[in-house]
Amino acid sequence: MTSTPARATGAPQDFNFTRNATGLVREVSMWDALIMNTLGMNVAIGSVLLLQQAPAIFPGGSLVLSVVIGTLIMAFTLLWVYSEFAAAMPRSGGDYVFVSRALHPFLGWLLSWSQGIWLIFFWIGFNAWFALVAAAPTAMITIGSVTGNQTWISAANGLLAKHDFLGIHMQWYVLLFGTLLNVLFALLLIFGGRVYWRVQKWLFLVAGLAILVMVGLLLVRGTSISASWDSFAAKNGTLRYGQVIPAAKAAGFTGATAPFSFTATLLILPWVFFVVGYAQGSAQIGGEVKRASHTQYVAMVGGVLINGAVLALIVLLATHALGSDWLRSADYLAANDPAKLGLPGGLPPGVNFLAALMTHNVFLLALLGIGFVIWALMGTPLSELQATRYMLAWGLGRSAPQALGRVNDRVHTPVTAIVFCTVTGAIALLALINIAQASLLGALLAQIGAFILVSAAGVAFPYRLKSVWQSAGGRRLFGLPAVALAGAGGVIALGALMLLFIFNSTISTQFAATAHLSVEFMLGVIAAGILWYISAYLVNKRRGINLNLAFKEIPPE
Repeated sequence: MTSTPARATGAPQDFNFTRNATGLVREVSMWDALIMNTLGMNVAIGSVLLLQQAPAIFPGGSLVLSVVIGTLIMAFTLLWVYSEFAAAMPRSGGDYVFVSRALHPFLGWLLSWSQGIWLIFFWIGFNAWFALVAAAPTAMITIGSVTGNQTWISAANGLLAKHDFLGIHMQWYVLLFGTLLNVLFALLLIFGGRVYWRVQKWLFLVAGLAILVMVGLLLVRGTSISASWDSFAAKNGTLRYGQVIPAAKAAGFTGATAPFSFTATLLILPWVFFVVGYAQGSAQIGGEVKRASHTQYVAMVGGVLINGAVLALIVLLATHALGSDWLRSADYLAANDPAKLGLPGGLPPGVNFLAALMTHNVFLLALLGIGFVIWALMGTPLSELQATRYMLAWGLGRSAPQALGRVNDRVHTPVTAIVFCTVTGAIALLALINIAQASLLGALLAQIGAFILVSAAGVAFPYRLKSVWQSAGGRRLFGLPAVALAGAGGVIALGALMLLFIFNSTISTQFAATAHLSVEFMLGVIAAGILWYISAYLVNKRRGINLNLAFKEIPPE
């Protein structure tokens, strides 16, 4: 059974929207929204990538200063804009609604189409794949290497191994477990309702404890990292702690003792953005958030500031414990001559691995490993939540099949859309397993482009939708609308970031931002979105419906 058709109600907006209510329930608390955005920012995986890549690539940069700059910029530009919009228009589809109402329907559609397609056909499958081919094997190899128990390393190799089944040679265990995880998350999202948000809290608790264990080990035992590394090296035949810097110099690295460079510090910002730039998830499910006028500011602006502070703390403790020159050298060897570094299974020297060296407690090692797997995996339900709310908004506004926007009256979730996303996630997972190039896809340029549009919409918001802006508080700074100032700052900061990704070959290569496959997919998605919009407009016009009229109203809740 699904929500009542709009024509049956006789309400004024019946003609423009397919019905008067989404059928969703406002059940997302402030803590649920904050945790959702925190998992979306993923400070755990982000800190690993930041400390594992940036020090060797831009050795003169200050990691901590870069984190502080990036956090403050994102909190008070882009995320402030999202918060003001989400407080004023708490609706499913989030930025699709914001941009289409504040700028133009076509721009809102194109933004949401691009975001939605990446979520539906890539990220839902990618998260399970990455958790199983990277996070889980790293956890198992770490436990096996630190404890000397080879069973864990064998299990990791078995998970990644290719097997023959039905005449097909591939990583069947990755496909099996990845599909199972996606289906379980889909069932939670379909039937869970409040149960899903409780499960999210428990999973976040475990993931958060892993961060606390890592921080605690760096804080309490950080001064003994060289002895812990040497003990590990003696067991596994790798370079001793004191041999890492000379080995990197012999391999051609000249940046171990590089002096401070503010330019290099700014060039590290893309790694920081990879964490603090992704706190907008709760805006996309705005129609389900309680007390959105307060909750969204805490969940987004507050979430960025909290996670930025945690990231800065991890970076500070890691660089203090290891020494910047050693960290830069180890990262250089891992990227350019991993055989010389000699870590088991080609294991990268991530901060989670380095922290694990300081304990032989299997429980703590397991908690670290499981926690980081959860961090890697939780992008799956978050991607589905956002993708299905885009589809719900499309269905309501008649720009996509109504079936995608139907909410089941019994479970109060968009069942058809969730099932569709689960199927596309399985297809993406299969592609990632069998097509090596698929893992090189990068959505960053499309994501930054979308964020620039949202920021531009923030500039226009108080002028084009003055009454809506005022209904959410109409905040001013220096006599000007705060959201307009934040939006202008976002356009400038994100525009500069996009130029950095395009024109700095080192950064674009690291993030696959301008790889041919990424650009081709991104442009193909945009072209398909333009054709879809034109087709939807013409189809509705033949039915006597002006599609653009829906964009002159705020969608139903």
